[in-house]
Amino acid sequence: MGVKTKIITNKQVQEVVTVNDAIECVENTWKWFGEGKVIMPTKVTTDMTSVGVPGWFNSMPSYIGPFGAAGLKLVGGYYDNPKNGLPYIKATVVVTDPHNGDLRAVICGDWISLYRTGAQPAIVCKYLATSTDIVTIIGSGLQATSSLECMAKLLKIKEVRVCDLHPEARVKFIEHFKGYPFKMVDCTSNEEGCKDADVIITVTTANASLVEESWVKKGALVLTMGSFTEISEELTLKADKLFVDHMGQGLHRGNFKEMVDKGLLTEKSFAGVITDIVSGKVKGRDNPDQRIIMAIVGMGAPDLTIGALALKRIEEKGIKVVEVDIMG
Repeated sequence: MGVKTKIITNKQVQEVVTVNDAIECVENTWKWFGEGKVIMPTKVTTDMTSVGVPGWFNSMPSYIGPFGAAGLKLVGGYYDNPKNGLPYIKATVVVTDPHNGDLRAVICGDWISLYRTGAQPAIVCKYLATSTDIVTIIGSGLQATSSLECMAKLLKIKEVRVCDLHPEARVKFIEHFKGYPFKMVDCTSNEEGCKDADVIITVTTANASLVEESWVKKGALVLTMGSFTEISEELTLKADKLFVDHMGQGLHRGNFKEMVDKGLLTEKSFAGVITDIVSGKVKGRDNPDQRIIMAIVGMGAPDLTIGALALKRIEEKGIKVVEVDIMG
């Protein structure tokens, strides 16, 4: 007989997993991936807009060896959600037993996905940034918020510059970080925000050149986290090193996709992937003057690690959750 399937809510996840846990899970999963202990095929996207359904979702399977868990992250963007009071991004994590296929848990993945996303730039900065004194964030939505929350836990930051097309969004973002140990600066232009910044992060839904080459100083780290092009081709071509989080995904999604499609970039254009840097296989930065660009498309494996951790702690603590015998 199979085990009963646990149904775990977003609130229950947050009761047993902290932001620090999420950061640790992402870093560990990247390291395990580089060591060959994680299996994760390239994500598959189902875009429904062509048939009149305004949304898309990714299917992201993986196996986490150190956790003995196999599963799937389903995450999508639903364009009508914001006007209905719902988050644009919705996620679910499914955990199975890799040995027999038992469905161990179905977990709301909204918090998991948000803070896995936020953990990524914090960890990348740990490995690739020369300095994090001045951080510029272009885009001030939920993912930008979780990113800065995670960065604040891992990095020493003196000043954060906030860029967004909407002044009210910048004000709301700055207010959220009132009391944090760094100065918040409201920038009315991206150029103003990028000048002399140590780290520049784009986390938007735009498909546009948001950062120009002439705005980026020597030694800066530029991280793109959107689904489309977010920086100029000139900046990419003049960078000292290019990285992605996953080669199969980074060539076909996110900031570098259009340049790959044009033949301006190939796999040989990239110095490596973050998983090999974290696992010690590849050197990240060679000197403090290098301008480095990394596109973070997002991997589903860390979400499964966080979900498996939540399940483990719920079981260890004996927390009562809804259980369903799907075989009955």
